[in-house]
Amino acid sequence: MSRNTLIKIASLILMVVSFIAYIAGASAFPIASENLLPWSVWFLIAVIVNIVLWTSVMRLLTFSLAVIWFYAFVAGLVPESSTAVNLTELDWSDPDAVAEQGALVFNGKGQCSACHTVDTSAPPGRCPDLTDIGVNAATRVPGMDAKAYLIESMYQPANFLVPGYGKIMPEVWKAPINLSKLEIEAVIAYLQSQGGEIDPTPFDEPIDRADVGATAEALPPLLTGDPELGKKVFVDAACISCHAVTGIESPAAGETTSEDFEVVTAPDLSEIAAFNDMRYLEESILVPGAQIVSGYGAVTVRAKGTTFQGTLVSQDEEKIVVRTKTADGVEEEHTILFSEFDDEPIEELTDLEAKGYFTLTLTPADADAPVSGQLISETDETVTLKVGEENRTFSKTDVKSLMTVVTFDDDEIVGEYVSGTIEDEIVLIVDGSEEIYDGLDLNETTVTRASGKRLLVTSPMPENFPILLSVADLTNLLSFLSTLTGATAEAVEAVTEETGETPTE
Repeated sequence: MSRNTLIKIASLILMVVSFIAYIAGASAFPIASENLLPWSVWFLIAVIVNIVLWTSVMRLLTFSLAVIWFYAFVAGLVPESSTAVNLTELDWSDPDAVAEQGALVFNGKGQCSACHTVDTSAPPGRCPDLTDIGVNAATRVPGMDAKAYLIESMYQPANFLVPGYGKIMPEVWKAPINLSKLEIEAVIAYLQSQGGEIDPTPFDEPIDRADVGATAEALPPLLTGDPELGKKVFVDAACISCHAVTGIESPAAGETTSEDFEVVTAPDLSEIAAFNDMRYLEESILVPGAQIVSGYGAVTVRAKGTTFQGTLVSQDEEKIVVRTKTADGVEEEHTILFSEFDDEPIEELTDLEAKGYFTLTLTPADADAPVSGQLISETDETVTLKVGEENRTFSKTDVKSLMTVVTFDDDEIVGEYVSGTIEDEIVLIVDGSEEIYDGLDLNETTVTRASGKRLLVTSPMPENFPILLSVADLTNLLSFLSTLTGATAEAVEAVTEETGETPTE
């Protein structure tokens, strides 16, 4: 065998071996050493030798293998420039660099940008805008600095809710997001950089990650259903009429599909399983009003003698914005100050918080003047109001009842109710004097225990929806919802771009 033939065979073997070694990520040839060339260089040398020495057929095969290697080489460079981040340590000597890593987590693995915006000019998100949160966080809870507030909000998001936003943020340290402590630290640094200064002081996690596994094991399994059957339930039960899912055609918002069901605009669910656990999805089906996404709640508000009925667009500590629709379908937005809300009469002091009351005016049995304040808490027996700068608790049984009587001449008289009914005589204390009214002279009577302002936000989802589903329907529907992680949406969008057609159900 000639020397030329031996060289050609050796170069062919080197090319194949170096290609396989490069793909496998093997150490440098022939032993791991920084002084020897990497396998990619050996492969290129072998390719050049083969193209020079071999015939046209072998040159073509060599060129084909070189093209495959080139694409593998380029693919290996992609992670270096992607937004993915795998944190193993944080260099706090450069806080700005840590904040940049936090931004990658915020927009990537953390799924934060799916609900939060960091731009006041951007359309409202499902959760509060975080512009200048680095400084605003210090104003949210008295006595708590910005970093402490952000830590609590990341680990226990339900503890501090911004007015108008429900408990929809998941605990990001749990599945399915599973942020590590380093990732959470980086996100907090990024949030602090939004208008504030980054505090590199270490902190202990306010949770025990070891308890997560035990808690999950204690819960019965949910995903025993069939996703395809669940998709059919999603369509047949009219979920698709209000909730958009990429790849499934739905009616336009506002269309009426039946006499007792009106289509409304509801949250897009294409990525719902990417940033919410299945317990949240289950609760949203069984108890629709438990947690309402901001901008989608239905409200009825009385203010300045006018009733506004529509969708709660936004809410802060001073006002709300309500979107209503006129008889001809024109949408209008109304900004209403809480101070402009009308006081509504309250006949029974029960379930005040559940009914949406946030202020209360009542007259204690041992007082002559009424007391007004913000409703802080309620039990079956008492209510606690913030009156001025102090909290005062009142017994519900020790509250004076007021009665309004209307005569047949439309005269209206209000007084403290003492005794009697419209069937006989009614005794009231009016302006400090006891007055007796013959029931035969009265057209109507109304008894109230108190009055208050209220804002009740309800889910537009039909209240009877849960009872329309069988157990099998529920498990299948949940199984389908668990597949909506955004990957499905990306696949559908890719098909749409390639074919120019939108897949439909």
